[in-house]
Amino acid sequence: MDKVELLEQEQTLQFEAFTHEMGLEIAQRVIKKVKELAGKPVGIRIVHNDLLILHYLMDGRRESPWLNRKEKTVMDSGHSSLYTFLYADDVPQYKEWESSPEHAVCGGGFPIIENGEVTGAICVSGLEHLEDHKLIVESMEEVLASQY
Repeated sequence: MDKVELLEQEQTLQFEAFTHEMGLEIAQRVIKKVKELAGKPVGIRIVHNDLLILHYLMDGRRESPWLNRKEKTVMDSGHSSLYTFLYADDVPQYKEWESSPEHAVCGGGFPIIENGEVTGAICVSGLEHLEDHKLIVESMEEVLASQY
């Protein structure tokens, strides 16, 4: 994953109007993909307009701070948490977040963008951080494709 590809994802994966039902559909697709991979269980957290619309832990997944940390990273940066990972050496604030107990400078958090504005975050935690990111992106692509 390079910086250009990541910015293209953020530009492409935007909603005219995000609904809670879309969030649920994205989460269901993430769960299905994890089961197909026979991967470790994941946690999923979706927040939209300051409202928690979904917090789900697959069987075998324990609560951890990573979902909240990824959410905070997305909301504070206005980008995916993977963006902060890739740009940590370029942006002093992101570099500081590497040692912050409130942020997660790694993949697995992606912004909900409506009409160019970040209105929430979709976060996955439990697999390798690039895989967490990939699960979100693929699931968002599928849901957006089904809308049009």
